[in-house]
Amino acid sequence: MNPRRLALYAEADRKTAGMPAATGLVCPTGCGACCVGAPPHVSVSDVAPIAAAALASGEAEALLDRALAIGAGPCALFAPGQLPGGCTVYAIRPMVCRLFAFAAVRDKHDVPELAICREHSTADPATRTRVAAYLASEPPPELAYFADLQREAHDPDQGSPELLPINVALAHALERALLRARYADG
Repeated sequence: MNPRRLALYAEADRKTAGMPAATGLVCPTGCGACCVGAPPHVSVSDVAPIAAAALASGEAEALLDRALAIGAGPCALFAPGQLPGGCTVYAIRPMVCRLFAFAAVRDKHDVPELAICREHSTADPATRTRVAAYLASEPPPELAYFADLQREAHDPDQGSPELLPINVALAHALERALLRARYADG
């Protein structure tokens, strides 16, 4: 995998680790609500590492068929019961999947705020209070910001930064990887 992307993944993971450590904010075990109920929108470049891994393992065509069959529905990479969180590609999951529920956005006054998942709030109603206190703490905590890391993760060689439903972006990335492999094979 691209060393730059690996470094960005490590940065996102490091920056989001402070939130759960300080607040107890964690996804309910095996939840997957963000994978099934409101699948993420990602760029083709964000799922290109997944396409490359599927190609290397010989699973690209099957995954392409699955992504095309599901379309804009639940994430084709989600497997209920698989831990952590049901993601079959957890180590190389897209940036938005790394950041969701643990990264901040800036409000109109440039103040960080966290969009807490409904599942977090339901599982632990005191979550919002603890997160607000964490965000207001001094010195300010180091935070991962959606917009910054998403922008940095984009690889122009992999296409447009346009965000698509994950299965649609995955299908594009898989088609591109399979086409490149066919041309390379002659």
